[in-house]
Amino acid sequence: MRRSPHAPALRATALALAFLAGLAPLLAGCAAADDSDGAAAPPDRPADVAGTVARDEGAPRLVDASDPYYEGMSLLSESTLVLDTEGARVDGDTLTDGDAVEVWADLCAESYPVQCQVVAVRVVG
Repeated sequence: MRRSPHAPALRATALALAFLAGLAPLLAGCAAADDSDGAAAPPDRPADVAGTVARDEGAPRLVDASDPYYEGMSLLSESTLVLDTEGARVDGDTLTDGDAVEVWADLCAESYPVQCQVVAVRVVG
């Protein structure tokens, strides 16, 4: 029986498509939810930590963390979603010293203070 000269390419294409089909739902789960009116929402899971915003030298960081692991963590990453008490998207510069916040984080580097990719910050009080 003669094999098609295209069989290896077809097999590789099929594997690549299966990989992409499996990866798509995972990537979709990483993004913050976005309503049809453009309002954003934090991930659909409980916040990783709660605490208070401290602004000593400009960049906001987390203090009084509900989990000591996150104490002193920087609150703003390149793509952090910041929400006010009403759930409206706001700029990260609006976080002020003393704000109570909930924080969702992914991919933390072991350091002190811990360095995490902060997905979302919501002001709660």
